Amino acid sequence: MEKIKIEKGHVLHKKGDEVKNLEIVLSGALVMTDGDSVDVRLSGGGIAGAIYLPGDIYSFDYVALEESTLLVMDYLSEDDIAEAVSGTPAIAPVMAAAGMEFASGILDALDATSQAASDFCKEIKYNYNDYKFMCVKLDRTPEQFSFVEQLPVPDAPEILSGWEAEVCRTYCDQRSSLEQSFYPLNVSFCVETVMRACASGRRIRKDLESAADFLAWMKSGTADFVNAFYDVKSRVDTETRGSSGEVPAIENALDVIVAFSGVPTDVADTFRKDIKQFLDTEDRRAKSDEMRHLRMSIADGYYKIYEAAFFKSMETNHIPAEVRMFFLFGFVDENLAGKANTELLYKMAVSWEDHAEGRILPMYDWLTKIYKGEAVPSKNEFDNDWTEHLREEVRTANITQQKADELANDCKAMVSFEINNMFKSANRITNGQMASFVPVFSTQDVIRPLDKCLVSVARAEESFKKVTDVDFGCFYRPALVQYPDLKIQHFVYNTEVKPYLILMPNFGARGVMWQENEGPRRTTPGHLVLSIFHSEDLDETIVRMCAQFRWEMCRRIQGVRYMDISEPSLTSEYMNYLQFYKKNGYLSADMKERIKIALQKARNDYKVVFVSDYEKYILNEAYGLPRLNKITREILFRYCTMSEKFRKALAINPQFQPLIERWDVTHSTKLHSLGLIVKKFQRTKPGEPLPKEMQDEVDYLKL
Repeated sequence: MEKIKIEKGHVLHKKGDEVKNLEIVLSGALVMTDGDSVDVRLSGGGIAGAIYLPGDIYSFDYVALEESTLLVMDYLSEDDIAEAVSGTPAIAPVMAAAGMEFASGILDALDATSQAASDFCKEIKYNYNDYKFMCVKLDRTPEQFSFVEQLPVPDAPEILSGWEAEVCRTYCDQRSSLEQSFYPLNVSFCVETVMRACASGRRIRKDLESAADFLAWMKSGTADFVNAFYDVKSRVDTETRGSSGEVPAIENALDVIVAFSGVPTDVADTFRKDIKQFLDTEDRRAKSDEMRHLRMSIADGYYKIYEAAFFKSMETNHIPAEVRMFFLFGFVDENLAGKANTELLYKMAVSWEDHAEGRILPMYDWLTKIYKGEAVPSKNEFDNDWTEHLREEVRTANITQQKADELANDCKAMVSFEINNMFKSANRITNGQMASFVPVFSTQDVIRPLDKCLVSVARAEESFKKVTDVDFGCFYRPALVQYPDLKIQHFVYNTEVKPYLILMPNFGARGVMWQENEGPRRTTPGHLVLSIFHSEDLDETIVRMCAQFRWEMCRRIQGVRYMDISEPSLTSEYMNYLQFYKKNGYLSADMKERIKIALQKARNDYKVVFVSDYEKYILNEAYGLPRLNKITREILFRYCTMSEKFRKALAINPQFQPLIERWDVTHSTKLHSLGLIVKKFQRTKPGEPLPKEMQDEVDYLKL
């Protein structure tokens, strides 16, 4: 005999383990569960293992509902159960009552499972008739599903209406009276009650196993029909919605999404159960271990379903509206989202307009570009892109070089890599609630009206334009080209490479510059990520992302010398200024104190200070509202020069006038040098248009 303590969530026994011991619950509680529909509580005084015989195999898991203390005993015969009760007379009445409560709980689980099996069977048969009717409506021949046609409607187990069930329920109904006037009379009454409860529990448990297995068998056998049914139903609904201008009622969205994805039954059932539990939870952001595990389980199922549904969508021209809402917004259930939000999400999904240049796009469209070979996956959390990831897999012997060569151009593998790396991480980061994030759309996440928060293509483009109207060179970067015919070996020109803005399917508050370019080439687009429903000021968020891009792009260009002041650049000059601000004679004591406070808030992260200053530069300084000190203003104007419109407006401003005059001198020198090259080309090749690179530089210097 041994006393043990187990933590909440600890699995005492797993399905398939051999029955060797009896465990009396002294404090806390256990639950007998199959991880799906069966959950039977075993409270204080209950005996785990007693509804089995020694050497049997556990058919359910036993998990601690809370921190529990157990008394463990060897289990060699049924007599050990009687000895366990008689050997602990102080708690024998509680053991008797708990034994009957547990048997009654198994009885309730059997009743619920049997009813669920019966309801499922009837629903499938009803849907089968409806399926044939809808196929006729669509002018298509319905498939024959012999499994559904021959599916028997199960009868309720006899034990549910027999004397044993009545006895169990009566014992539970009269628990208070029995504990006061019957069990205390003699411990033998407690022994008899426990033995009766165990014997009844074994018989009920066997029927429960059969009912659960039958329900699982039906779900597995009808999976193909369910997929076909929801496919046809969604097509009919689409036609109906298209013909009527009204917003349709969205019902059983989760079933439609899961059926469309075609994920295995165990994944689908677990996700349904998790969503139901999440829906029934009042505080969905609670920090308890139970809620943490639930959110993790939901996230795991969500991304599996998203990946499967995505690949399915690449094989069909028909995507149900519910699935489209799932792809764009993380919508999975109309009750979880709320009726009003569901209607809005539907309108937004069907009216979504794509970006003409394909640069501002939802996560689903981004994955589509990767699948079609039009884009490459983003870097993972280890800063490895797809090529580097394969190289690392080969180095660690996870895959062979031959396999890596096969995967190098496998677009399907690239999509999986993107979903399991960038998508999972960026989805959580952009949401902003790192500890309590769950990827499904929930009405509790909505803190502002959806229509005010939606990051549409037009809104995002307008916000980017507000930045580039001021900092015209934000997305320009230097590139090198040769003109052997002109004997020009190094012609440096500036070319604009606009980044991708990838919209994550969540309601969040953050935007992140994920990577400044793709691979080793500088002239590849960056990746910015943002919640598709953004609760903060979009203009400010876009400015901050552009600032992060500016900083990281300079570091990329400068390489290891990004801090070297002997090679002037945005990062080197800015870091030098922040490192030695205390010795800077151009800064007042008050200004130095402000810089000190700014560095403390940023935890001495120079990039964070730069982002804050860049935001003031774009949103305030450009419009004549001074917010920066002289040194910061000079550095930003030198490397993030304002466009001609703003330079003209600020030309008489005493704070900007000397900066603009110096810039004009430098700019005139650049124009003169470029003019000589252009004239040389025109003399050498009269009548021919300027090369694209040369024309790009001409256009750039006019901004």
